[in-house]
Amino acid sequence: MIARAVVVALLFASPAFAQDARETRVMAAVRSAMTPALPFPASDDAGALPANGDTEALWMVRPIEPGDHVIEVIANPLNSVNQLRAARAMAQIENNIEAAQRKATAQYDRALAEAKRTGKSQDVDGITLADEGVAGAKIDADSHVEIEVLFNQPAYKFDMPTSIQPSSSTQVSIPGAVAVISVPSNTYRDERLGGDRYAEAQAQVFLGRLAAPEIHKRADNTYEVSASPAPAENAAPLTTLVIRIRGNEVLMADLLRKTNWNAVLELLQ
Repeated sequence: MIARAVVVALLFASPAFAQDARETRVMAAVRSAMTPALPFPASDDAGALPANGDTEALWMVRPIEPGDHVIEVIANPLNSVNQLRAARAMAQIENNIEAAQRKATAQYDRALAEAKRTGKSQDVDGITLADEGVAGAKIDADSHVEIEVLFNQPAYKFDMPTSIQPSSSTQVSIPGAVAVISVPSNTYRDERLGGDRYAEAQAQVFLGRLAAPEIHKRADNTYEVSASPAPAENAAPLTTLVIRIRGNEVLMADLLRKTNWNAVLELLQ
């Protein structure tokens, strides 16, 4: 019994256990602080349907599993408004794929005729997921919000594909935040893939002992947002916290505006 008690005591005192407990505490605190913006039912474990069968709520929230760093909010497929939006988006996607199919067929016919004339084969483009076009990417972005919670990192760095440069948010001010960097949804031309791409809206909230984030353009339609911890005055359990939100712009704005940020800041005290 004594040996068992010693093992248990060592387990609870281990750095790994302390880190796991801190992660659980931080995720629970952030989720609780976001309740005013996320008054929605929990989903089932698969994230397919609301656990309570709710048809009125626009959204549902996936349960946070141990070790998760992401809170995932998903459009409720039982809601009639969401069903109508999905049907319209799928119709647009089908139109895009049919257009791509016609283009590929015409290209194949031309290549076949040229092969008969010259005896040389030619490459023909097929149908890919990219042929869903912007509509497919937009419905994916509009039907979810991903809230990533990161803390005590040696550095924070995010690559953002976008045609619009990220900047300090002018729509929301969070007292106590080092910065709120955001970018609206937009489309951009990807010359490598030969088509338009959709960039989902993003916002990043920087909290704690951090230097002001820096924004650099790394390549066409790619920006890097980075921030480094400032020297800590003491060995506090939690010194830096960054919350990255991506997806539906309307819900993202609610999260920035309605979250109890004072409760989140208390984690850093």
